[in-house]
Amino acid sequence: MEAAFWVALTLAGPAAARAIERRLVARLEPWAAEVGFWSSAAYGVLPLYAAWITGAVIGRECGIAGISPAAWLSGIVISGLLLGFLGVALRVPSVNRLVRAWYNPGGSRLVLFDEPRWAFYRGAGAVAVLDAGAAQLIGLVLGAIEWAIRGGRPARDTPPLVWSGLVRLGVSAGLFALTHNLWLILLVQAAAQALLLRSTEASPPP
Repeated sequence: MEAAFWVALTLAGPAAARAIERRLVARLEPWAAEVGFWSSAAYGVLPLYAAWITGAVIGRECGIAGISPAAWLSGIVISGLLLGFLGVALRVPSVNRLVRAWYNPGGSRLVLFDEPRWAFYRGAGAVAVLDAGAAQLIGLVLGAIEWAIRGGRPARDTPPLVWSGLVRLGVSAGLFALTHNLWLILLVQAAAQALLLRSTEASPPP
Protein backbone atom coordinates (compact mmCIF):
# COMPACT_ATOMS: atom_id res chain seq x y z
CA MET A 1 0.00 0.00 0.00
CA GLU A 2 2.83 2.42 0.77
CA ALA A 3 4.39 1.84 -2.65
CA ALA A 4 1.01 2.45 -4.29
CA PHE A 5 0.69 5.72 -2.36
CA TRP A 6 4.07 6.95 -3.60
CA VAL A 7 3.27 5.87 -7.16
CA ALA A 8 -0.05 7.75 -7.10
CA LEU A 9 1.66 10.82 -5.64
CA THR A 10 4.37 10.71 -8.31
CA LEU A 11 1.92 10.31 -11.19
CA ALA A 12 -0.09 13.24 -9.85
CA GLY A 13 3.05 15.41 -9.78
CA PRO A 14 2.93 16.72 -13.39
CA ALA A 15 -0.67 17.93 -13.06
CA ALA A 16 0.10 19.63 -9.76
CA ALA A 17 3.19 21.26 -11.27
CA ARG A 18 1.20 22.60 -14.21
CA ALA A 19 -1.41 24.08 -11.87
CA ILE A 20 1.29 25.81 -9.80
CA GLU A 21 3.06 27.04 -12.92
CA ARG A 22 -0.12 28.64 -14.28
CA ARG A 23 -0.56 30.60 -11.07
CA LEU A 24 3.06 31.65 -10.63
CA VAL A 25 4.35 31.82 -14.20
CA ALA A 26 4.88 35.60 -14.14
CA ARG A 27 6.66 35.57 -10.78
CA LEU A 28 8.88 32.61 -11.67
CA GLU A 29 9.88 33.83 -15.14
CA PRO A 30 13.15 35.54 -14.01
CA TRP A 31 14.27 32.23 -12.46
CA ALA A 32 12.96 29.92 -15.18
CA ALA A 33 16.27 28.05 -15.60
CA GLU A 34 16.76 27.53 -11.87
CA VAL A 35 13.15 26.46 -11.36
CA GLY A 36 13.39 24.06 -14.30
CA PHE A 37 16.53 22.43 -12.89
CA TRP A 38 15.34 22.05 -9.31
CA SER A 39 11.85 20.90 -10.25
CA SER A 40 13.35 18.23 -12.53
CA ALA A 41 15.77 17.20 -9.78
CA ALA A 42 13.04 17.01 -7.14
CA TYR A 43 10.62 15.10 -9.36
CA GLY A 44 13.37 12.70 -10.37
CA VAL A 45 14.97 11.98 -6.99
CA LEU A 46 12.34 12.49 -4.30
CA PRO A 47 9.94 9.67 -5.26
CA LEU A 48 12.73 7.09 -5.11
CA TYR A 49 14.44 8.46 -2.01
CA ALA A 50 11.22 9.03 -0.06
CA ALA A 51 9.85 5.58 -0.88
CA TRP A 52 13.18 3.95 -0.04
CA ILE A 53 13.74 5.60 3.35
CA THR A 54 10.15 4.87 4.40
CA GLY A 55 10.54 1.21 3.45
CA ALA A 56 7.94 1.30 0.69
CA VAL A 57 10.45 -0.12 -1.81
CA ILE A 58 13.62 -2.18 -1.45
CA GLY A 59 16.88 -0.59 -2.53
CA ARG A 60 18.08 -3.77 -4.21
CA GLU A 61 14.99 -3.91 -6.43
CA CYS A 62 15.56 -0.29 -7.46
CA GLY A 63 19.26 -0.85 -8.18
CA ILE A 64 20.56 1.57 -5.55
CA ALA A 65 21.72 -0.76 -2.75
CA GLY A 66 22.64 -4.37 -2.04
CA ILE A 67 24.76 -4.70 -5.20
CA SER A 68 27.47 -7.34 -4.81
CA PRO A 69 31.08 -6.74 -5.97
CA ALA A 70 30.61 -9.40 -8.66
CA ALA A 71 27.49 -7.62 -9.90
CA TRP A 72 29.39 -4.33 -9.98
CA LEU A 73 32.20 -5.91 -11.99
CA SER A 74 29.92 -7.58 -14.51
CA GLY A 75 27.86 -4.39 -14.80
CA ILE A 76 30.98 -2.32 -15.48
CA VAL A 77 32.11 -4.74 -18.19
CA ILE A 78 28.66 -4.74 -19.83
CA SER A 79 28.44 -0.94 -19.63
CA GLY A 80 31.88 -0.53 -21.18
CA LEU A 81 31.01 -2.87 -24.04
CA LEU A 82 27.74 -1.06 -24.72
CA LEU A 83 29.42 2.34 -24.76
CA GLY A 84 32.15 1.02 -27.05
CA PHE A 85 29.51 -0.33 -29.42
CA LEU A 86 27.64 2.99 -29.34
CA GLY A 87 30.82 4.93 -30.05
CA VAL A 88 31.48 2.80 -33.14
CA ALA A 89 27.84 2.87 -34.27
CA LEU A 90 27.68 6.66 -34.09
CA ARG A 91 30.35 6.83 -36.79
CA VAL A 92 27.78 5.50 -39.25
CA PRO A 93 25.92 8.61 -40.52
CA SER A 94 22.51 6.94 -40.77
CA VAL A 95 22.77 5.55 -37.24
CA ASN A 96 24.01 8.89 -35.95
CA ARG A 97 21.01 10.72 -37.42
CA LEU A 98 18.61 8.13 -36.05
CA VAL A 99 20.00 8.32 -32.51
CA ARG A 100 20.11 12.11 -32.57
CA ALA A 101 16.48 12.31 -33.69
CA TRP A 102 14.96 9.76 -31.33
CA TYR A 103 17.12 9.48 -28.22
CA ASN A 104 17.35 13.02 -26.81
CA PRO A 105 16.66 15.59 -29.55
CA GLY A 106 16.86 18.52 -27.14
CA GLY A 107 20.23 17.43 -25.78
CA SER A 108 19.28 18.38 -22.22
CA ARG A 109 21.13 16.73 -19.34
CA LEU A 110 18.02 17.18 -17.20
CA VAL A 111 16.63 13.96 -18.69
CA LEU A 112 19.05 12.07 -16.41
CA PHE A 113 16.73 12.94 -13.54
CA ASP A 114 14.18 10.59 -15.10
CA GLU A 115 16.33 7.59 -14.20
CA PRO A 116 15.83 7.57 -10.39
CA ARG A 117 12.07 7.91 -10.86
CA TRP A 118 11.99 5.02 -13.32
CA ALA A 119 14.03 2.98 -10.87
CA PHE A 120 11.37 3.72 -8.26
CA TYR A 121 8.66 2.43 -10.60
CA ARG A 122 10.60 -0.83 -11.00
CA GLY A 123 10.93 -1.09 -7.24
CA ALA A 124 7.21 -0.52 -6.85
CA GLY A 125 6.60 -3.26 -9.41
CA ALA A 126 8.76 -5.62 -7.37
CA VAL A 127 6.57 -4.92 -4.34
CA ALA A 128 3.49 -5.96 -6.30
CA VAL A 129 4.90 -9.15 -7.86
CA LEU A 130 7.78 -11.50 -7.08
CA ASP A 131 8.80 -12.24 -10.66
CA ALA A 132 11.62 -9.91 -11.76
CA GLY A 133 10.43 -9.79 -15.36
CA ALA A 134 6.90 -8.89 -14.36
CA ALA A 135 8.21 -6.20 -12.01
CA GLN A 136 10.21 -4.75 -14.88
CA LEU A 137 7.10 -4.76 -17.05
CA ILE A 138 5.10 -2.95 -14.36
CA GLY A 139 7.86 -0.36 -14.16
CA LEU A 140 7.67 0.14 -17.92
CA VAL A 141 3.90 0.53 -17.81
CA LEU A 142 4.09 3.08 -15.00
CA GLY A 143 6.74 5.01 -16.88
CA ALA A 144 4.56 4.99 -20.03
CA ILE A 145 1.55 6.19 -18.03
CA GLU A 146 3.61 9.05 -16.67
CA TRP A 147 4.78 9.88 -20.20
CA ALA A 148 1.16 10.11 -21.35
CA ILE A 149 0.18 12.22 -18.33
CA ARG A 150 2.99 14.65 -19.07
CA GLY A 151 1.56 15.33 -22.52
CA GLY A 152 2.86 12.46 -24.59
CA ARG A 153 -0.44 11.40 -26.13
CA PRO A 154 0.64 9.84 -29.42
CA ALA A 155 -0.62 10.84 -32.84
CA ARG A 156 0.58 10.39 -36.40
CA ASP A 157 2.31 13.76 -36.38
CA THR A 158 3.86 13.40 -32.90
CA PRO A 159 7.48 14.62 -33.26
CA PRO A 160 10.51 12.55 -32.16
CA LEU A 161 11.10 15.03 -29.32
CA VAL A 162 7.94 13.68 -27.65
CA TRP A 163 8.57 10.02 -28.48
CA SER A 164 12.13 10.25 -27.14
CA GLY A 165 10.78 9.92 -23.60
CA LEU A 166 9.51 6.43 -24.39
CA VAL A 167 12.72 5.59 -26.24
CA ARG A 168 14.82 6.53 -23.23
CA LEU A 169 12.48 4.58 -20.96
CA GLY A 170 13.02 1.48 -23.09
CA VAL A 171 16.79 1.99 -23.12
CA SER A 172 16.75 2.42 -19.34
CA ALA A 173 14.76 -0.79 -18.91
CA GLY A 174 17.23 -2.68 -21.08
CA LEU A 175 20.20 -1.34 -19.11
CA PHE A 176 18.53 -2.29 -15.84
CA ALA A 177 17.85 -5.81 -17.09
CA LEU A 178 21.56 -6.15 -17.87
CA THR A 179 23.09 -4.45 -14.81
CA HIS A 180 20.44 -4.04 -12.05
CA ASN A 181 22.45 -0.97 -11.05
CA LEU A 182 21.01 2.56 -11.16
CA TRP A 183 24.42 4.17 -10.67
CA LEU A 184 25.84 2.45 -13.74
CA ILE A 185 22.73 3.33 -15.74
CA LEU A 186 23.23 7.01 -14.88
CA LEU A 187 26.90 6.82 -15.88
CA VAL A 188 26.10 5.04 -19.14
CA GLN A 189 23.35 7.50 -20.04
CA ALA A 190 25.60 10.49 -19.26
CA ALA A 191 28.46 8.98 -21.27
CA ALA A 192 26.09 8.19 -24.15
CA GLN A 193 24.98 11.82 -24.25
CA ALA A 194 28.62 12.93 -24.26
CA LEU A 195 29.40 10.57 -27.14
CA LEU A 196 26.39 11.83 -29.05
CA LEU A 197 27.35 15.46 -28.48
CA ARG A 198 30.91 14.80 -29.61
CA SER A 199 29.73 13.01 -32.74
CA THR A 200 27.34 15.85 -33.49
CA GLU A 201 30.10 18.43 -33.22
CA ALA A 202 32.45 16.32 -35.31
CA SER A 203 29.93 15.78 -38.10
CA PRO A 204 27.15 18.42 -38.01
CA PRO A 205 24.07 17.71 -40.11
CA PRO A 206 24.06 19.19 -43.61
